[in-house]
Amino acid sequence: MSDIVIYGKGKTGQSLLKMLQKLGKEAVLYDDTTGFNGSGQFDSDNLVIVSPGVPPKARGLQLARECGAKIVGELEFCFQYCKGRCISVTGTNGKTTTCEMIYHALKCNGVETRLLGNGGTPFSSQVLEIEEGETVVLESSSFQLKDCVRFAPYVSLFTNLASDHLNYHGSLEEYAAAKTKNFINQRYGVAIFNKDDTNVEKIAEKCVCQKMFYSLDKIDANCYFDGRNVVVKDGEISLAVAAEYLTEFAKHNLSNALGAILACYCVGVEPEKAIEALKSYQLLPHRLQKVGKINEITFIDDSKATNVHATVSALSCYSETLALILGGSDKGESYDAIFDNMKDNVILVVAVGETAEAVRQCGAKYGVDVLVFDDFKDAVIFCYERLKNAPGLIIMSNACASFDKFSSYEERGNYFQKAVRDIQSGKESN
Repeated sequence: MSDIVIYGKGKTGQSLLKMLQKLGKEAVLYDDTTGFNGSGQFDSDNLVIVSPGVPPKARGLQLARECGAKIVGELEFCFQYCKGRCISVTGTNGKTTTCEMIYHALKCNGVETRLLGNGGTPFSSQVLEIEEGETVVLESSSFQLKDCVRFAPYVSLFTNLASDHLNYHGSLEEYAAAKTKNFINQRYGVAIFNKDDTNVEKIAEKCVCQKMFYSLDKIDANCYFDGRNVVVKDGEISLAVAAEYLTEFAKHNLSNALGAILACYCVGVEPEKAIEALKSYQLLPHRLQKVGKINEITFIDDSKATNVHATVSALSCYSETLALILGGSDKGESYDAIFDNMKDNVILVVAVGETAEAVRQCGAKYGVDVLVFDDFKDAVIFCYERLKNAPGLIIMSNACASFDKFSSYEERGNYFQKAVRDIQSGKESN
């Protein structure tokens, strides 16, 4: 059997196999369900390259550790072959949007750029093609970072930190420890942190390279928004760039934009050029996406809110009367923060899916009656019937993963959007 074992036979595993073949190296694929491709067993000579999402307590990993095999993650393994400079973005929420914003702004300014990493194109699929002078924007999840030992991007960015993936990491402390791998090995370049997140500010104390901060309104940050201008400060440099269009962004997306502008600045793009580029950026679907309006009711798809922190952030964006749809598959989180922070404008809460009963019980602790439904479409129809006589919002912001009923948050969001269209067409036919 080959000395190199790729743990995981999905998209990343197949990508790693092709990468190793290009390097002239042999490898064998393994997962806990089907075992090795062919026969074999772990031994001390193995290099085990782990795909993201393989749980730390997976059976094969335990076997590999017991026999003394060397274990690395895909991100760690690929980084040694990357000739370009990396911008690595991590955080509980906002990673994808911030990466997309950085990538868009760099491309608009003629920077040779690739967008790789978590949830998209595996790093391993293109790393051998990357040339010196290119910039790689990496979305780096805690799954990818946890096994890193030498990973040190040129620019790291940390959006926020809240409880997530506790069913995977076991505790918030372990989750946070994985996230610190995004910057902990940096000795050159810049580490960027969200100054509005107290958890991130505390973690930033562990950073030994140059640090920069962004904020929605804190004037001691290196990049902030004063209501009309983006202000960038770096030593003796201080400039204000008009960006009134950013007032149309929800708070979390404004924060993401400020982080993206600062990251672009750190790789040589002038702030005014990055800000101008973001005018043409189109926000990604399923992230507080307005998907329809019937009478005075606006429907909002926030299926990408797969943890409690994301839902709390979403609710903070609205003062209008609204109905909230929660629920999905369990990630080991408490739902207290949703109800503890709930404003009076939330007049109806419904829950669907595997976590519906847990959500209902949590709401009851705070005096909130949560209605449980078997299907999202029934929940959407019920919310519309309750709100249809007055202006308001119906927002699906799940606070949970989608894997109880759907293959992805995108599929769940599309299902919600179809339910909205069905209500619309039913009304039009009456």
